[in-house]
Amino acid sequence: MVALPSSWENLPPDLLDLVLHLLPSLADRVRLRAVCRPWRAAAQRKPRLPPPLPCLALRDGTLVDLQGAPVRCAPILRERVFRYLAVDDLAFLVHDDGACSLTNPLSGILSSPLDSTPDPFIAIIIMEGYGIAVSACKQLDAISAMIPDPQRTRSTRRIYDIAFFNGKLYAITEYDGLQALELDVGRLHEPNSSSRFHKCIAEDPKQQRIYRATDDIDYLVLRYLVECSGKLLMIRRWMSFPHEARVGDHDRTSWFEVFETDLATVPGQWINVDSLDGLAIFLNSECSKSVLASKCAGGVQEDCIYFMHRVFDNPSMQYFGPCVNPLGDSGVCNMRDGNITPLLPEAVMTELRCKQQYLTWFFPTGS
Repeated sequence: MVALPSSWENLPPDLLDLVLHLLPSLADRVRLRAVCRPWRAAAQRKPRLPPPLPCLALRDGTLVDLQGAPVRCAPILRERVFRYLAVDDLAFLVHDDGACSLTNPLSGILSSPLDSTPDPFIAIIIMEGYGIAVSACKQLDAISAMIPDPQRTRSTRRIYDIAFFNGKLYAITEYDGLQALELDVGRLHEPNSSSRFHKCIAEDPKQQRIYRATDDIDYLVLRYLVECSGKLLMIRRWMSFPHEARVGDHDRTSWFEVFETDLATVPGQWINVDSLDGLAIFLNSECSKSVLASKCAGGVQEDCIYFMHRVFDNPSMQYFGPCVNPLGDSGVCNMRDGNITPLLPEAVMTELRCKQQYLTWFFPTGS
């Protein structure tokens, strides 16, 4: 016979470790550690756990998991912080004086990846998509870069998304054009050393941003760049909306197309792919990321795209008055069969709809 523990505090560490591996939510893992000191100590001695599920970052500075439970974090909206944006596992803060900083919301300090990366870069799209700002965090250098429009003097191409890949910053433009920006470590301050894009994939004039389907329905096509297991993918998101409606009020995601960059040829080209090879992609206009579903804690489906509603069409009520549903058409698209299901359980959707504010992805690295 095996003697049972006299209390929950005496639960064997191997059983606690098993329980921790079955908890996909960071909030649940934190609650387990908070039960008692023996559990906290056992959790701190645990082997490496699978990455927790991503959270939802709300513009009021709070985090919630995919079941709607709050995630304990340091205050994000601090004194003299004008606004913030969740990017991967960081909060990008914009201060009242125009200065910017990066904070780990879970610890309240700069994220460890910044300390372990020799020369980390941060890039953001500026000027409503007509420019990019790039900063070398440790050296305090920064540049802005634009893509000239070859057909119009003194005009620039609009940039729809950006992604770091193999030491370069890639940008996707109108008509599926792909351009790359070389990032020279320690030389951002030198004129023309790092601020010029070069063409990787030519634009296709047959591509459009809005397609007329019928007299009543139009399709809007959004484009994203995502780094996935050593590959750079372009994702086209097809959204239908009534012809007379303002885009954002009634748009619904209909399907996705995924393309891999082939940069071995000159010029490069897009290659259509029909499988994500076991990956799951969390898609958003402000921060997208891919994960290997089999290595995540439970709840992540393989070959699926988890997508948010279009953030920029959904201003926060407390700042701009009444707005559209903050969750909109957020959902999960299974690339194997094309089926789209709701992103969250209905009870969670109902609660978050009441908040009427932006939702973006946050990818906690803590456990």
